[in-house]
Amino acid sequence: MEHLHFYPDNEKIINFKPRVLFSGILNGNRGWSAAMHRHNFCEILYITAGQGLLSVDGKDYFLHTGDVIVYNTGVFHKESCVGDELSILFFAVENIRIPGMADGCIVPPDASPVIEAGSYDDMLKSFLSVMVGELNEKKAHYKAISTSIASLFCYYILRLYDIIKVDSPMLTDICGKAKEYIDENYQKDINLDSFASSFHVSKYYFARIFKEHTGFSPMKYLLFVRMSAAKELLSRTHMSISKIAYEVGYLSALNFSRVFKNSENISPTEYRKNAQLPEPQSPTNQQGIA
Repeated sequence: MEHLHFYPDNEKIINFKPRVLFSGILNGNRGWSAAMHRHNFCEILYITAGQGLLSVDGKDYFLHTGDVIVYNTGVFHKESCVGDELSILFFAVENIRIPGMADGCIVPPDASPVIEAGSYDDMLKSFLSVMVGELNEKKAHYKAISTSIASLFCYYILRLYDIIKVDSPMLTDICGKAKEYIDENYQKDINLDSFASSFHVSKYYFARIFKEHTGFSPMKYLLFVRMSAAKELLSRTHMSISKIAYEVGYLSALNFSRVFKNSENISPTEYRKNAQLPEPQSPTNQQGIA
């Protein structure tokens, strides 16, 4: 028999009691988009399925299953569906007062409004499903239950942001190592899944933190490195287009040429011509050979 007791310590408690205004479900299809708007309350969303695009105060964020989105009071935002579907559970609260932040704010002003639920995924989804059911059915004590769920959800949001702060040096290290690997191995077959697996994070989370730290998505950075190497070879060598394609990570010269033109707005052949690379000398004309 095992009998254990766990006691709370002297951790300071943030006492806030959000008042729940509403909760609901949104199912958007391909092409769905909300108009840009803002609220005089906080709104919290959870992506249960699909992919989307979020615009907040002039910044764009990709949304994926398992993401939590937090809108502070008064923040301009809009969501749209990317792909075939975007399913969301959501709720709105007011009376949010967190020490160190303006009234009506849950997200720190310099933090992303999108955060990955991670290991809390199933639990947070369950919380919101229960809240939607309580407000829909309105059985005894549904307001108290909904308020308690909203409080729990907000506390977990604060915990997730605290985890990001603690892990920030680690995330910077991950992005630095990934960038270094691309710089040294851009000729190889590199994909998002292998990166994410190597660092034990989801590929969506990896892509987000990489862009936040470098300004590029991982695949955009890989493209940048490959195109930079290709332009160097085109302008400084007489290597064939097929050989250059292979040297920078493309098995097909046709695919390389298509990617190069889409990226640089000029074909590899035209780029080489504009670089005015001198014609190679024949052996009989080289200096010192008769």
